[in-house]
Amino acid sequence: MKKLLSTLLIVTLFTLGLAFGSEDDFVVASKFTDQNAEGYWGPYGPAFTLKDDVLVFDSSIDNAWMTMNFKDDFMEAEDYRYVVITLKADDPDDAQNIVMTFGNIKKTFPQWGITLNTEYTTYIIDLKTQGLKNWGDGTKGEPDFALNKATANKAKLYVKSIILTNDPTEYEK
Repeated sequence: MKKLLSTLLIVTLFTLGLAFGSEDDFVVASKFTDQNAEGYWGPYGPAFTLKDDVLVFDSSIDNAWMTMNFKDDFMEAEDYRYVVITLKADDPDDAQNIVMTFGNIKKTFPQWGITLNTEYTTYIIDLKTQGLKNWGDGTKGEPDFALNKATANKAKLYVKSIILTNDPTEYEK
């Protein structure tokens, strides 16, 4: 009986592993349903809403910013090479001026190599190539992920999901 229960437990754990993705992936958010959900703390700041499972950043707000920390507080820069992010913008020309931060890297979308669209698009960013040296430190007010208005005026940016991975092939189209 013990052997049967052990076998059932192993099969169940294996099946759950297959159902919930690669063990190498850290799902920050497959959808944004609430603050402090899935793999993130936050978002925080005056310029976001959560609507229809999407994080909406509004650059028309004065001093618009939004921050978020990942629930893995002990993550090292080399733990995940890629971020897979799915997003769109209502005004891609204006939204390209928003600054997106991952750890120590703060860049506009063109600097990240991203051309924004009005339809959801999944982008794969090589964090090592982009220069990631460290993730944020919540105890020092340093976020793991942030958006800042910078020189954008009125664009809304819609973030559908964020996943950290070492193997982006399953996300490539």
